[in-house]
This record gives sequence, structure tokens and C-alpha cells, in this order.
Amino acid sequence: MFYYLDGSKYSAICIFKGKQLPRGEVIPKGVICWFQENGWMTSDLMKKYIEFLFRLRMAENLSKESAMMVYDSFWGHLKESVKDKFKQYDFHLAIIPAGLISICQPLDVSINKPFKDNMRKEWHEWMCQDGAGEIEAGNLKRARISDVYGWVKHSWDAISDQIIFNSFKKCAILNMLDGSEDIMVYEEINKLIAKIEEENLDKLDDSTEIVDN
Repeated sequence: MFYYLDGSKYSAICIFKGKQLPRGEVIPKGVICWFQENGWMTSDLMKKYIEFLFRLRMAENLSKESAMMVYDSFWGHLKESVKDKFKQYDFHLAIIPAGLISICQPLDVSINKPFKDNMRKEWHEWMCQDGAGEIEAGNLKRARISDVYGWVKHSWDAISDQIIFNSFKKCAILNMLDGSEDIMVYEEINKLIAKIEEENLDKLDDSTEIVDN
């Protein structure tokens, strides 16, 4: 997913396993289709992605402006060849340290959950409309790639610009320097602390003595 600090977003890119789109499949407008042998984002695809982003910026007359990309510490982002590609196109890369994506990465903080919820709704509707059907062996037929891309498009379109804009605030990427918006950061940290405490309590059995000082 690619989006700007103001909340505006671009077409989703989906990576499927394989070499090309199967015959008879049609990709809806607003979704970009890439293929890779294992269905993974590799360093080569990352370089292709950077070139794709640069073309978008050229189309909007932004290619001469510096840009910052916020990424997690996935190995494909950290290869020197990828960093060099970012530098070539005047992108500054901000790496989120391992273990902090639940606080510092906008996707994890605010966007992934509603997107996945939307995807689940799309799948349920497809199932309810008998989209799966059965093959001769009696197993459910898998969804066509074009169906999945349609789900992705609808789910991504349903994510509002405001959700994306707020996600940067919650991760302290776009906040006012006077501290007036820091409460949005603390809200996410408090949620994380509460979740950890709840998980720790679940691990305690009835025989565990809790001492409150």
C-alpha cells in the first residue's frame, strides 16, 4: 500500500505466486498486479516498486522534491542495492526498529485491521453468493485471482483518507512540534500496555499469588 501524509492513497499492489496472469482473468482498474515465483516481496521487486513510485511522482511534478519513505525492518528494505535505488530517486528511507511497528508503523496502528475486516466482509459476501461452489472431488473451489483483486480494491477504497491521516498522527510522524497532538501517541501506547497486561494475566493460573504493594 502506498499513501501520502495527507491521507491520499494510490492503487493497491498485489503480489501473487507465479509468472503471469492466468488466461481468462481480468484485473479491475485501480489495482496493480505483480507476480513473483514465491509470491514474496523481494529486493528486486522493491527496486521495481521504487521506480513505480518515482513515475507517480513525475506525473505529479514532484520528482524534484525530496520524499521520505517509512518502512519496517524487513530484510528486502535493508539491502544496499535497495537503499541505493531509494537514494538514486531522492527518497529518504526511515526504518522502524524491530519490535516497534505496533507503535510506529501507520499500517499496523490504524490501517491493517479495517482493511482486513473489509476483506473478510468481501469474502463472506462471495461465499454467501455461492462464489466458491464445489469441484468434482467435493472440495470448495478457490477464488479466482480477479475475484481477490476485486476484494482488495473495494477494501482499500473503503479506507478513508482521514484514517490514513490520523495514523501518521498516532505514530508521531506528522505531529505538531509543540506537543499539542501527543495525546494521540499516548492513546496507542496505553492500548498496547493494556493488551500486554491482559496477556500476562491470562498466563497466570488460579494458584498464582498476586501481591499488591
